[in-house]
Amino acid sequence: MKDQVKILLLVLVFGPLASLGQEGSNTGIIYGDNHAFSLTAPSGWILDNKAGVSQGLHAVFYEQGKSWQDAVTVMYANTASLEDDAHKTLDQLIKYDLDNFKKNYPGITIRDGKDVLIKKGTIAKVKYLSGQSYGNYEGMAYIDAGKTGIMIIISSRTKIGFENSLTAFEDLVKSYLFISDKGIIERK
Repeated sequence: MKDQVKILLLVLVFGPLASLGQEGSNTGIIYGDNHAFSLTAPSGWILDNKAGVSQGLHAVFYEQGKSWQDAVTVMYANTASLEDDAHKTLDQLIKYDLDNFKKNYPGITIRDGKDVLIKKGTIAKVKYLSGQSYGNYEGMAYIDAGKTGIMIIISSRTKIGFENSLTAFEDLVKSYLFISDKGIIERK
């Protein structure tokens, strides 16, 4: 009986959110080892769970009327373990990421953005990257989800595209909803 209650609860909780990839859907669950969370596409944007898969991205966002390939500005979600020897805390993950950008793109400009307050007191730490050597304008919001660092990224080929999409980026970050830091799918 206890297992039936858990399954029913999962259906009630996840049922409305589990529509990732369905026509007209704008909210989806992103899950894997040690993480499950949902994101909702900002107004005027599309959530796509297929276009970025070849790049390892299972939740990508772009403006309606565009595509993942041709949009000037896109957003996506990614994750990293916080149980790795290189980064066991969110701050260590951020430092690790930024050190890699500095190493691979000499002269890159990295600046702190304003933290984004998410529901239930969760805070996303925001960093902005740009520069000649890098080529794009990016914002990265880092969220501590226990065993996993969640990264929500905006990337634009133009400064104006980036600046015009910052409100949508903040809306996407604010839509983050923690579900679990345990795998929600059993593997056999």
